[in-house]
Amino acid sequence: MRPRVTAVVILGSVLALAPLLLHRGFALVGDMSFVPFQPWKGEWLGLDGTVPRAVPADAVVSVLTHVVPGDLVQKAILLGSLVLAGSGVLQLLRRLPGVASMGAALLYVWNPYVYERLAIGHWGLLVGYGALPWVLDAALGVRAGRSGASRRLLLWLAVAAVGSPTGGVLAAVTAVVVVASRRRRRRLWVVLASGAVANLPWLVPALLTSVETSDPAGVAAFSAAADSPMGLWGSLLGLGGIWKESVVPDERSTVLLGALAAVVGLTALAAVARSAVRSPGDRAAADLAPRRLLVLGVGALLAAGLPGTAVGGQVLEWLVSTVPGAGLLRDSQKLLMPFALVVAVGFGLFLDGVRRRLPRDGRFAVPALLALLPVLLLPTLGWGLAGRLEPVQFPREWTVVRAELEQAGAADDRVLVLPWAAYRSYPWNEHRAVLDPAIRFFPGEVLTDQDLVLDDVTVRGDDPTAAVISAALDSGSSLEEVVHDHDVRWVLVEKGAPLTQPLPGGTVRHDGAGLLLLETDVAPGRAQRAAATDGVIVAVDVLAGLVVAGVAGTLLWDRLVRRRSSQGPTIG
Repeated sequence: MRPRVTAVVILGSVLALAPLLLHRGFALVGDMSFVPFQPWKGEWLGLDGTVPRAVPADAVVSVLTHVVPGDLVQKAILLGSLVLAGSGVLQLLRRLPGVASMGAALLYVWNPYVYERLAIGHWGLLVGYGALPWVLDAALGVRAGRSGASRRLLLWLAVAAVGSPTGGVLAAVTAVVVVASRRRRRRLWVVLASGAVANLPWLVPALLTSVETSDPAGVAAFSAAADSPMGLWGSLLGLGGIWKESVVPDERSTVLLGALAAVVGLTALAAVARSAVRSPGDRAAADLAPRRLLVLGVGALLAAGLPGTAVGGQVLEWLVSTVPGAGLLRDSQKLLMPFALVVAVGFGLFLDGVRRRLPRDGRFAVPALLALLPVLLLPTLGWGLAGRLEPVQFPREWTVVRAELEQAGAADDRVLVLPWAAYRSYPWNEHRAVLDPAIRFFPGEVLTDQDLVLDDVTVRGDDPTAAVISAALDSGSSLEEVVHDHDVRWVLVEKGAPLTQPLPGGTVRHDGAGLLLLETDVAPGRAQRAAATDGVIVAVDVLAGLVVAGVAGTLLWDRLVRRRSSQGPTIG
């Protein structure tokens, strides 16, 4: 890769996260709740019987925070995802001139999809987003029969799947679309096997979980929606369309900028379509299999948008309420990820086409200005989403309470967090709503509400224990009854919001400015759980890990051998 072009992409990634990178602390927004030290729990591997939404991402983060402070882990993951995304596009478009590949990489890093997913806290999805160009490049290598391509594909599929199940599935689908062919059946089987192995750590717990279906009310709540004056499809063409209005960048409300974003998406898609027709005479475009990219991009666009329509929404509601695991599709704008990559590739091809049509003295300046268009259309992505990602520190008493729980051996206990709610808005976090960090901060089975209330719609969560507690509280049961019926040894009150019921009896272990820790008379260790399927899950994790590590080892060995052979024999 060209150093100057790579430096521009890295600079763009750094500017997007600048406040977080310049200061210690955590960006706590939406579902992004990193903590200084994340204790190990069986649920990080999906051993708790709930839907494995963050498996094995939580396991990886937990291991990393045993070695590196959690805020540095967060910074490394976010910056690494964006740099990986941009450098992956540069690798994918290595045959194009530098200015064209630079514009494509900037578009892939700097767009409403990245902004909105950062703002909502879906960092795991962005890990898969960063790995996707590398998956596509490896899949193209498998399609062309290049040496080592299938092994590289497995590694990048594993990276995508570690981030999130959605990222793992979209990466596998991308590879299948590129490679699938009657003449390449053996290669297709290799791709399918690689996708299965990479996704085993979350797929096996999902198949063994006792939770069968998701709440269909989430379809209407989470489906892609218009986030610009261009309507649903115009918003998606401009790489926006998230369901949550509060995370939409201000630029999306402007007709001109919204229209330009949609035009860029449409132009890029047209450039891919044009290359699909003319690719035999263009080696750089032919290597990208533009016809397959066109199918991938249009398919991802339709998958993201159709649930937001009346008929598509009804079909998905039936699917979610009938097919276990279909809840993965409710937040349909996530499925736009492959389309974003195709748009980035198409933008690079468009810039290359513009460059070719210009006289020699203008072949850099004009495409370079056009390459900066993504930044001009979305300036608020800079400086940590215009301040959304300002880092904060956890109050010291959180560490004090964790030490109290650790000293009491609470790793096998249940901890009930009150007030009973899924998201918190702390004064020390500038009142930004965040998924309760207590789940990852404190040891034990930390119980919080899993239901999400959106205006007049309540989307039921997937944790069966939390659902039972919610039902008990709604039916008028006292906290005293809930504590004893569900073997809750500890009650943690996060002060700042009123409690609707008196606290149960017990011994106060901590009473500070923001937290109250109460020990009930429930015997310790009642949350211990061992299922016959736990051994299966752990064995599958070990097997998948050994396969991926073995493949990585062979690739590294091959690289070392090639480097030695290129240096020639040593004269002694």
